[in-house]
Amino acid sequence: MSVANDTGRSAARGVPLRIMVIEDNRDLAKLFCDLLEVMGCTTRVAFNGRSALSMVEDEAPDLVFCDLRLPGETSGYDVASVLHADPRFSHIPLVAVTGYDGPDEHRRALEAGFVRVFEKPVKFAQMMEVLHHCGGGRCAG
Repeated sequence: MSVANDTGRSAARGVPLRIMVIEDNRDLAKLFCDLLEVMGCTTRVAFNGRSALSMVEDEAPDLVFCDLRLPGETSGYDVASVLHADPRFSHIPLVAVTGYDGPDEHRRALEAGFVRVFEKPVKFAQMMEVLHHCGGGRCAG
């Protein structure tokens, strides 16, 4: 097994990490999922906040990459608020992804409970770092 595949596995379970990607740009979501799958993860994608929350109810992921500015009524900040308020999901590390990486956006995301904030496009090395440190709920904010 390659190092990349080891990165996408939960140390506690020895199985692929289940990653949810919440991104309204379908091309970017596909690229995100393709890279995560190459690293040995399984992925699910939601294109808006409302469907993401529904999908989490069906099967909780080990880690979430979430666009902050999603279309519709439920933003990435709202997704974080709902997940952190629910004891069933509050342990799931959330990584913010944004096209607006100014200091205010970064601060607001960290205050909302995201453990990391990455500017689009997210780099492969950033994804590897997050999987290594946050996979399986082990992330130290």
